[in-house]
Amino acid sequence: MPIEHPVGLNSILVAIDSSKRSVKALEFSFKLLKGNRNARLYILNAVNPILLRVSGDAPQAGIMVVEKQEEELDESKKLIRKAVAHAKANGILNVEGIVREQDPVKAVVQAADRIKPDLIVLGNRGRSFRRGIFFGSISQRVAADSPVSVLIVK
Repeated sequence: MPIEHPVGLNSILVAIDSSKRSVKALEFSFKLLKGNRNARLYILNAVNPILLRVSGDAPQAGIMVVEKQEEELDESKKLIRKAVAHAKANGILNVEGIVREQDPVKAVVQAADRIKPDLIVLGNRGRSFRRGIFFGSISQRVAADSPVSVLIVK
């Protein structure tokens, strides 16, 4: 039987990208799980799929986009490997890295549906409320669609 952590958090899903705010979100997750030897941390990065309609006039454009997408996936995998190592170096024993080629909001919400974490942690991108309305805010959309509580770290 797992021992309950004093804060009540036994699993966290943290979604990251390469921003400084994501690093803060990741490190905040470490603090929340500190001292809980049974804690599970899931670290997710999502790469938006590139959809391109290739015309007969420029078929090489499709090849360039595919190569760019593969580069982004490789960078995502490197980012996740580095984050998992960072978590282990900070005492989190049970860490799983997840890379998805999917819209970030859908990736986080679907992962939360599957994993059933106690909490989702995200970094705030730093957009104002007005800009978030016009351009979309991943953290706002995740919070609206999530099956579990969401913590947005600034």
